[in-house]
Amino acid sequence: MMEVGVTTLAGLIDRAADEYAKSEAIVFERERLTYHELYNQSSRLAKGLLKLGIKKGDKMALWINNCPEWEYCEYAIFKVGGVMVPLNTRFKLEELAYILGQSDATTLIMTDKFLGIDFIEMIYELIPQLKNTLKGKLDVSQFPFLKNIICKSEKTYPGIFGLDEVLVSGDTVDDKMLKERQQMIKGEDVVCIPYTSGTTGFPKGVMTTNFQYLKEVHDIAMRMGIREGDRFCTVTPFSFNFGNFFGPLMATMFGGCVVPLAFFDPEKALEVIEKEKCTNMMGTPTIYIELLRHPKFANYDLTSLRTGVIGAAPSPVKLIEDIFEKMGIKGLVAAYGMTENSGATTVTQIGDPLEVIATTVGKPLPDVEIKIIDPESGQDIGREQQGELCTRGYIVMKGYYKMPEETAKVFSDDGWCHTGDLGVIDKEGNLKITGRLKDMFISGGTNVYPAEVENFLFKHPKIKQVSIIGVPDKKMGEVGMAFVILKKGEESTAEEIIEFCKGKIANYKIPKYVEFVEGFPLTAIGKVQKFKLREMALDKLKFLLSK
Repeated sequence: MMEVGVTTLAGLIDRAADEYAKSEAIVFERERLTYHELYNQSSRLAKGLLKLGIKKGDKMALWINNCPEWEYCEYAIFKVGGVMVPLNTRFKLEELAYILGQSDATTLIMTDKFLGIDFIEMIYELIPQLKNTLKGKLDVSQFPFLKNIICKSEKTYPGIFGLDEVLVSGDTVDDKMLKERQQMIKGEDVVCIPYTSGTTGFPKGVMTTNFQYLKEVHDIAMRMGIREGDRFCTVTPFSFNFGNFFGPLMATMFGGCVVPLAFFDPEKALEVIEKEKCTNMMGTPTIYIELLRHPKFANYDLTSLRTGVIGAAPSPVKLIEDIFEKMGIKGLVAAYGMTENSGATTVTQIGDPLEVIATTVGKPLPDVEIKIIDPESGQDIGREQQGELCTRGYIVMKGYYKMPEETAKVFSDDGWCHTGDLGVIDKEGNLKITGRLKDMFISGGTNVYPAEVENFLFKHPKIKQVSIIGVPDKKMGEVGMAFVILKKGEESTAEEIIEFCKGKIANYKIPKYVEFVEGFPLTAIGKVQKFKLREMALDKLKFLLSK
């Protein structure tokens, strides 16, 4: 396959073990694994999964923070022909329950605790029967496909396999069995189903193949000038395409070393870059801002940094200048993408002028087409005119898992994918993202879809109606403001509404501001005019910040 030389992600780790056996694959805190060791752990776990009865095409949810175990769990899933369903460690009960059920996951691989969150307590609350169930024999109507829970932990829990237990069990399985399974895997097979929330309020599983991930990671790396043996400081979660691409997958493809953080801490990131001599940095604008503004920034030697990528949110021109001048990342590229497009769609090129990197997100990747259409008529419009961005090519998803109607809404008859984003293609063919047709906003580099939060807040016993708007925030880029109509006779406070959300939905989705109103501006047919709410929100925000 192209220059990569393999056709599946399972083959990627096999090739790395052959070509880069003694090279460091991952450095995490006090742990250091070579590619030989990563391959062995991945293969042992894969054989353990075969012993559990995992079949080709089984959906397998992975709910672990950045660490070596995440990486060899990922490759083990790929090696048995499973389909990885990555879960954000910030998910709470409602999000976990929905995705486990909708994805038809047969297996959940999880951690026990992370950042003070007790995942074991959460899974027992979700599935009380688990405590009295034999390992691997789960049978509950809420999750008809789910049979196995595997936990990364030093402790043992009723009904749950230990990750080390499954690893050891793999030692009793013949290598031939795993080899035969891998031979069944094809490049066009769906290999991962990351979930992205939708404007309907229901997360959607994006079906992505081996071929799509391999070619996309390779093509991005070519734009970035990645070299064999590069060292990748990865501060975003592996559970996102952004973190997985610029961490495990790109490192494995080029025999590099991924140096991840369990969670983003600016000083820890600066320490890691200096100590491990990282050559590559990646992150959202928020991450770069946190690094540059850290009071000890000047104390660290960042001269090893050569390349970097910035994406997932708009970048101020001054920030790009600071990354060039203060961090010394001369090989910085800006990228735009979406989960439905396998991750990235356009990327700037190493050597592009600073103003191109600061004001555009570059040109399409090879074999990818983009165009701008009039949102009303659907007709193509020329360069330097704003409209809806549409994409076509190998990057475009195979569809939403078990959502044919939602899939049909995204695609035109001739294969163009409607992104819902507004953009302009300049004279040189570079794309500028100018806004969003959707109501989505981006908080700290993570998409927040108001309808999903609204649907959750409708469960509050005092709320009659609610509408969420994204408003500017210096630290997070954007945060939510909730406009709330209370039921007749009810009273509430912003603190009560915010507290209702805590522990039930991810923190980045929780509105920062709550405004109580008597009604919403509506269209003639009764739809909320969110653009008018946005004007009200910005006026309110100016008032709050001026106090």
